[in-house]
Amino acid sequence: MTAVAGPAALLACLASCFGGPVAPPPAVAVVPFDPYGGAIYVPAIVNGDSAWLMFDTGLSHSGLDRDWATSVGATPATDTSVTAVVAALRLGDLNLDSYRAALYSLGGLSEASGRQQLGLLGHDVLHRFVVEIDYPTRHVRLFDATSYRYRGPGAAVPFTPDADLPLLRATIKVRGRRAIPARLLLDTGASGLCLILTAPFVEQHGLTSVVPAIEAPIGTGLVGELHGTIVRLQELELGRLRVASPTTGLGGENKGFLGRTDIDGVIGNAVFEGSLLIVDYAEEPQRGCGHQGRGRAAADRRAGRGRGGPERRAEDAARGGSEAPTDAAARRGHDPGRAAAAAAAVTAGWWRTVEVVEVGGG
Repeated sequence: MTAVAGPAALLACLASCFGGPVAPPPAVAVVPFDPYGGAIYVPAIVNGDSAWLMFDTGLSHSGLDRDWATSVGATPATDTSVTAVVAALRLGDLNLDSYRAALYSLGGLSEASGRQQLGLLGHDVLHRFVVEIDYPTRHVRLFDATSYRYRGPGAAVPFTPDADLPLLRATIKVRGRRAIPARLLLDTGASGLCLILTAPFVEQHGLTSVVPAIEAPIGTGLVGELHGTIVRLQELELGRLRVASPTTGLGGENKGFLGRTDIDGVIGNAVFEGSLLIVDYAEEPQRGCGHQGRGRAAADRRAGRGRGGPERRAEDAARGGSEAPTDAAARRGHDPGRAAAAAAAVTAGWWRTVEVVEVGGG
């Protein structure tokens, strides 16, 4: 994980009715996204070449496939062979010049996911903004964290205080047992399952006895395909959000993140489908909802809970890119003039809050 200026907190704001419109400031950047295999992908321009990058809140450092980075002229860093300098990285109207990206070998991930993986957009870029992931319209919007305000109702769900990535405190329920607390990483690069639990956590709590269970691949990572069993737990609790019968992957090997002990698992896009998810990073006390903290998550439901089903999404990339970023920006009142200042903030390494808002879809 990357180091940050201080601890973060998450507040989950949930409501059964919608008390009024959320009126964010003009977005710094607006881009469509393509849902595929449970993850989401956004279009970018890297040194003049176009690419779909996995949008991954669970990844510490953005990076490119090593071979592809060479083909687009990324300059290897002089002090290490694991990073390279990208002359120009563009995400909608956000331009990042001379950006230092990690170099990954993504061949295994490409093979396991069934999609060519050229790069990953991670926490080092995202945590400097308020990030809206609009699942119904399939758009991602980046906002200046200093002026963004969410004014919906809600209840607090704290981040673990020593985590820089969005690590949520949740509770899982298994029939016939007491509720089990879990530290779940918000991971938009995870599989189509609601949850994936690590092998040490599964063993510690005796979850291998949960039935019925199906042995199957449960996700993919930089190390390739990850294996375990798929079950349905009784319930996931995240603040006042309740997800009944969440499809869950139980880690069956200590491979990749499945072997980690600093987290208990990951929570994926399936929990929030049909909703608006907002991740807001800031070092100032949280504004709105009457809470003091370094971040929050909120959910205002207009038309019921998001689907959160087990399906792996494998849809045509054209669906995610049906609306040009500039057209979507105009529709949302986007101000391209803010993008240059935002890019400077990324370069300077400013760190703001993390805020997540979920607005129900259907």
